[in-house]
Amino acid sequence: MKFKALIFYSKLALSEEENNFVAEFLREGCKIIEEEINQKANNKYSFEIDFLYLEKGEQGVINLIKKIKSYSDIFITHGHVVAKHNNTIIDENPSKEFFFFHTSPKTEDEYKDNSNIFYTGRTDRSLRIKFIQDEIQNIKNNRIYFFHNEVRISEQVISNNKENENFSEFSFKEQETDEIKKNIENIFTKLNNEDLIILDVGLKCFREVFNFLENNNFSNKVICNFGSLDNRFKKLSFNLIDLSAQHITPSLSLTDIINKIYSEEITPNRTNLLLDSAYRLEYPLLFSEALEKCDIKDIQERNINKIRSALLSFNGTSDIFVGKRLQYAFNSNRSNTLKDNFHYIYPNSLQIRENDTPKIMYYKQYVKYKNEVKVKNVIYSYIDILRVTNIDIKARFWTAEFYLDMISNHKEPIEEVIFNNLSTLNDKFTHKDIWIREEENGYSTKRYYVVANFDFLPVADNYPFDWQNIYIAMTIKNGDSQILQPVPLHLVDQDFDIAEWHIQNSFTGIKYQKNKLYQDTDLKKTVSISSENRVGWILRRKNTATLFKVGIPMSFLIFLVYYSIFLSYEEANNSIGILTTTFLSAIALYFSVEKPEPKRMTIIDLVFVWFYIVNGVTVVSFGMSSFLSEQIFNFSTSILKFVVPVSLVSIGFYLWKRVRRNREDILLDRDI
Repeated sequence: MKFKALIFYSKLALSEEENNFVAEFLREGCKIIEEEINQKANNKYSFEIDFLYLEKGEQGVINLIKKIKSYSDIFITHGHVVAKHNNTIIDENPSKEFFFFHTSPKTEDEYKDNSNIFYTGRTDRSLRIKFIQDEIQNIKNNRIYFFHNEVRISEQVISNNKENENFSEFSFKEQETDEIKKNIENIFTKLNNEDLIILDVGLKCFREVFNFLENNNFSNKVICNFGSLDNRFKKLSFNLIDLSAQHITPSLSLTDIINKIYSEEITPNRTNLLLDSAYRLEYPLLFSEALEKCDIKDIQERNINKIRSALLSFNGTSDIFVGKRLQYAFNSNRSNTLKDNFHYIYPNSLQIRENDTPKIMYYKQYVKYKNEVKVKNVIYSYIDILRVTNIDIKARFWTAEFYLDMISNHKEPIEEVIFNNLSTLNDKFTHKDIWIREEENGYSTKRYYVVANFDFLPVADNYPFDWQNIYIAMTIKNGDSQILQPVPLHLVDQDFDIAEWHIQNSFTGIKYQKNKLYQDTDLKKTVSISSENRVGWILRRKNTATLFKVGIPMSFLIFLVYYSIFLSYEEANNSIGILTTTFLSAIALYFSVEKPEPKRMTIIDLVFVWFYIVNGVTVVSFGMSSFLSEQIFNFSTSILKFVVPVSLVSIGFYLWKRVRRNREDILLDRDI
């Protein structure tokens, strides 16, 4: 049985190049996800993903509706970035059986009775309102400006502060740019740097606020509830706190997809563009996992009720969907219950290029646990590698000396984290204090000098042309009261001594893991999601020494083999003597060569196997034909004169293609 998914991307307020870049990622990502789903399905069903790249506005929606109308069986699709178009998608196809995943609270309210519509939004507005209110309470004698469009959190924020004399609210609903600009200039006539500005408006209004602050050199604290601000501004010099439902750091699983699509490393700015759009790729995976829970009969009959029940079985208690980056769990109203809320700041020290505005976590984060709001402190960790002294592929560990800078409100922050991949067979972890510096908000920065052995999972198949992935994995000990921020990609160290290796690129990411647990005497099944921060490097071996050790003598032996083919019938005995010598020499050479993992068939092994075959065939050919006749001998040598160089070119081409696939063999989302 074939099921279909329609993934689409409508152009955003980005450049044409950036829109094309995102669309290409989604198009190629759909192909990767489709292949992954069909491999896992193992002929239980087939899955096909269609991708549409749409223009902005009504014409794009018309093309989308036209595509949807072409489907006759059950399919899935997702919501539009402009929420009002969701109504068109749903209302224009009342008779079709399809599952619709969206992130719009407005759509959720209007279609709550449609049992095939699932709300996958992750924003917890109550946490944002609580954070904003706490920031307002910290303002004693200065003004508070609240700009809004009469939607989202505006009603609650206004209600909470109607008795606050310092609080002023301004609606920019349905205002155009010129009117917005004029009103902002009038409103900010008495603005000073200590005033708080809260923005719950769209990009059009935010741009004008931004321009006013930048042009007049204001450094106010600004809380923004807009959405993604990445790549939209040349510089953010004021004190901006961005409220977001998206984690600052990509998952390793999503990074693997990005690496499959782009052979060259892409910039952090471009990576952020992809992170904002990658949620679309989760829906086919979610639907396929639901199909895996269905019986063959239900799939063959396309039982939509059973499929819906399978989707709802991701209830957050007995099961959770873990995608490439996001996780979902649904209540009985088909609403996602797994919410995220993050607060980010944009340090000026990291803004060294235009339109490159890196962000880090605000020092406190608001989370909700069992309907209770909790404030977690953030621990920041930054790693400065001094040198990597050993990468042992056979023993599967590597040794590093590095500075670890930790910013926290703890006396010994290193005691608050766990290094998950410390070597178990070659245990080594030592650290000493270097210096400490007091910061604001009760925080301090402490530098440690660390020497440690870390485990990694080597890929030795292409030795000595192999690539390896080494990393440091960290988690927080007490996740109830604090959060460990992953190392931002902009701050990953790439300049250190690593002996016989080249650093191809670096990465930082989060590995998510679904954990199943059976509790109590009745073995009640529960699930949870754990996360692990990783920072690492993809390395390429320089391989100069091994090439000389093997290449020079092997070239000489190949020359001798080919030379022996040209000897005459009368010199056949000499040829066999030469070939026997080369064969024995190759055996001796093989056992003298360093082989990191003998149980694997490496490139070195393949080269020697090829040589043994060529040498052996030549010896047998010479030995047998020399006993028969000179004519047969000459015929066999003529064939060998052609076969040997062809086989040399063939093995060379095969090994070249194999080495070219080195990058594809490096997967970041793997367990040791």
